[in-house]
Amino acid sequence: MTPGRRRWIPGPVRCCSCDRTLEVRRGADTADAGAAVLPHVPGAVCDACLPHVDGLAVAELRAEAAASLLQTADFETRTPEAAQFFLDLFGWVPVVVAAAALRLHADGKPHDAYALLDAAAAAGPAPFFRVEKAALLLLDGETGQAHDLLLATGPDDHPCWHLHRGTLAHAVGRPDAAAEHWRQQIATRPDQPLGWQTLGFYLLQQQGDLAAAEDLYRRACAEFPRHQEFRAWLGDALQRQGRAREALAELEAALALEQVDAEFAAGIEETVARLRTEQGGS
Repeated sequence: MTPGRRRWIPGPVRCCSCDRTLEVRRGADTADAGAAVLPHVPGAVCDACLPHVDGLAVAELRAEAAASLLQTADFETRTPEAAQFFLDLFGWVPVVVAAAALRLHADGKPHDAYALLDAAAAAGPAPFFRVEKAALLLLDGETGQAHDLLLATGPDDHPCWHLHRGTLAHAVGRPDAAAEHWRQQIATRPDQPLGWQTLGFYLLQQQGDLAAAEDLYRRACAEFPRHQEFRAWLGDALQRQGRAREALAELEAALALEQVDAEFAAGIEETVARLRTEQGGS
């Protein structure tokens, strides 16, 4: 093991107030420990300590919610400790481990991220975690290692296999092959928004194929009707074609949807204000 690298093993969950070992109860896609889970610490708390704890506490946590927290939450603890808590709580649940590795990587802990995925691959399911590692290697520009991992896996091993194969192809200068993989991603797993996002960005920003981008975003909006970004990108594609009134309608519709990113939503507001002014509205 590399000196200083964390050894990832699921361990006991302890009360974050009194350090008492808690019983972990896992369902099909949920987990809980003690009296409550404190998502933003993150931690768990026993019955005796719960009345003295401030902040949000939930009886149980879904795996998807844990993954979402790992992607976006500002934790009170350091990222490795937060990742370890979710590993202790859920074990090797793929969606949670993948989110933890991505958060570690994003927070400047790539060695910890790779070590976590290697440990997860040893515990299984190995192909899924190898694809996750390939995705992080691509972010680091390590196309050779990513190629080897992806070559040893296939579309049945990971819901975003075609997405990452496309990213690899694009990174080595094969944009047509990349686009084909991204189209396969959408065709085989339309429920995965990253495929739509990646192909849409390629068509709109890199190819400038506005008609194709418009068609893609209309289909994405039908698949994800509450996704603010897809609706806004459809408005962008229309605006670039000089169809300002249609663009304004889509951007106004995007503003009515729940925002994921405050900065992105602020950009929509600015564009809507400008288009209203240009069209003589208010």
